[in-house]
Amino acid sequence: MHKIPFFIGTFISYFVPGRKNRRRVRGWINMFFFYIPIRLFIKRTYGVRVKTMRFVRQISMKRMTCVVNDRYFVKVFRFVPIKRLNEYKFLLDFIRPHLPVKIPKIFVAQHIPMYVADKLPGRVMVDFDKQVIMKSEKKIKKQVFEIITALKSIDVNSIPDNERFIYPIQVCRVGKGIDKNAVLAHCDLNPTNLLLDSNLNIVSIIDWDSMAIVSDVNKDEDGFENLWEKYKKSV
Repeated sequence: MHKIPFFIGTFISYFVPGRKNRRRVRGWINMFFFYIPIRLFIKRTYGVRVKTMRFVRQISMKRMTCVVNDRYFVKVFRFVPIKRLNEYKFLLDFIRPHLPVKIPKIFVAQHIPMYVADKLPGRVMVDFDKQVIMKSEKKIKKQVFEIITALKSIDVNSIPDNERFIYPIQVCRVGKGIDKNAVLAHCDLNPTNLLLDSNLNIVSIIDWDSMAIVSDVNKDEDGFENLWEKYKKSV
C-alpha cells in the first residue's frame, strides 16, 4: 500500500505540461497522501520538543520538505524498499566517522522511509537559490572534492565482511567479482544534495539512495562535474 501514493503522483503528473510543473504536482500529491503519517512520525521522533512543523517548497531543490522547529530537515524518499534502506543505514553509520561533514540520520516509520538532517540548508527556512550558489562555485567545488577524497579512502575491504550489506547496493563488477580496488561512492553528488550553512560551507550530504560500490575511483568526481554543468544550465 505504501507504494500507491508515489504511483498516483507520478501518474497524475504525467498529464501536466512542463517538467517543472510535473515535479511540483507530484510533490504536492505525495505530501497530501503522506501528511498525516509524516506528522505522526515527527511527533513520535521529537515528542514534546515539536513546537513548529511546516511544509515548504525549497528554491533550488524544487521539492517539498518538512521543517521541524525551523531546524530539522525531514525528507520522504521516493520509494525505497525497507530492507534496502536498512542496509543503507548500516553502511551510512559505518561511513559517517570517515567524512568531514554530517550524514543525516535515517528513520523508517510505517513503511515510509525518511531521513532527518541535523541542520537546515541556507537561511533558516529555504536553501540558497542558484544565483547565490554560482557566486561561490569554486568554494563549493573545492569542498565537494574533499568529500570525494574522503569517500575514496573507504575501500570495499574496509566494510565489515557481510554480503547482506554489499550486494543489494548497486555494484560495478569486474569479471565475476568486485574489483579489489573498488570504493564506495555517493553517485549523486550535486548542489541540490548538499546542505549549506549561511557561509556556504557544506554541513551535510543527503540522498544516499544512489550509493554504490564502483570500480572507478573517479566516478563520483566525473558524476559531480556532469551534474554541476546541468545544474548551471537549469532554469
